[in-house]
Amino acid sequence: MMLMKHEDETAKIPAPEPPRFLGAGYALASLANALAALLLLWNIGSINTAAPTLFGPADASKQIALRYRPNILATYTAGALGHLFLGAGTCHILANSVGSGRLRTSGTYQRLTMGTLLFGTVGLFSLPGEAGGCLPSPTLCGGAILAMQLAKMLVALASFVGWECAAGGFGARGQGRMKNIVSEIGRGCKSVWKTMPVTDQRPATFYRTFFVLLTLGNLVFNIPELVFNLQSGMGLFSLPVSLTLSSIARLGLLSSILYVLKDAAERKRLEGGTFIKLNLMVGLFALGVGIAQGLGDGPFNARKAADKLLFGILFLNNGILSQLAKMGVIQKRDEVDPDADPPLRIIL
Repeated sequence: MMLMKHEDETAKIPAPEPPRFLGAGYALASLANALAALLLLWNIGSINTAAPTLFGPADASKQIALRYRPNILATYTAGALGHLFLGAGTCHILANSVGSGRLRTSGTYQRLTMGTLLFGTVGLFSLPGEAGGCLPSPTLCGGAILAMQLAKMLVALASFVGWECAAGGFGARGQGRMKNIVSEIGRGCKSVWKTMPVTDQRPATFYRTFFVLLTLGNLVFNIPELVFNLQSGMGLFSLPVSLTLSSIARLGLLSSILYVLKDAAERKRLEGGTFIKLNLMVGLFALGVGIAQGLGDGPFNARKAADKLLFGILFLNNGILSQLAKMGVIQKRDEVDPDADPPLRIIL
């Protein structure tokens, strides 16, 4: 028994102290994402006009190109706002968590770190990605590609160092690193699977529903589409393939954010500053993509935009009401039933 206890204690090696530059690294990654987003948004007015020229005869399949053209504005906007709200916003939150010391101790920030690590590493292979929408302007296209790659590289590097300092890391020695990576991914998937059943402690919140739908959608639609495009003769750095890779990276980060919000809703912690920011980030992202989706074919079409707009409004509602509750403008809990959710909060 004493031997087993000694082995358990030595197996749990505490995470190292974050290096001093980590907070600055996350902050720099946040600024780089914001810059990349602004460069993309600078060109957003000409996307619909340029769409017919973006998928030329050089692409292996004109049929695939025709699939992308009607949705190119929404896809382009999702990439730009993904950098602005999801990438920059999450890196800003993680930069603050380094200074407060919560990066090493809180599962919330460890999950966000895994999301940004996925966003950065997979996104690095997305070339030209949304910057391909700037092809008619070579200077702007080149600047956008450089800004996006710099942002993703900084996110990936900061997230890797952050994970090493957060949950014990992927392993200090090179020979054990890959084993620890696979083990950590396996433990994470197992933990997520265990939290899926609905119980009194883990009610069926709408965050849980959106997390499941978004994660499954990313796996069921984006991964097969990537394989299909590659098998159809599309190169790894063709526009359709790079847009799919960008979407996989972006939705991976969004899934981690939704899981964090799901966990916060189950613990009734949505009035926390981090969760208010995450709600607002997701809401603004979805609202912007919904507007772009409605404008995809010219005049605004509310029917095409309805799903994204509803998605965004729900998250904005929760973020705004949580902030009002935190400020004391509305009550945090029902006085009769303290376990009930706050008034007008969408939790079902």
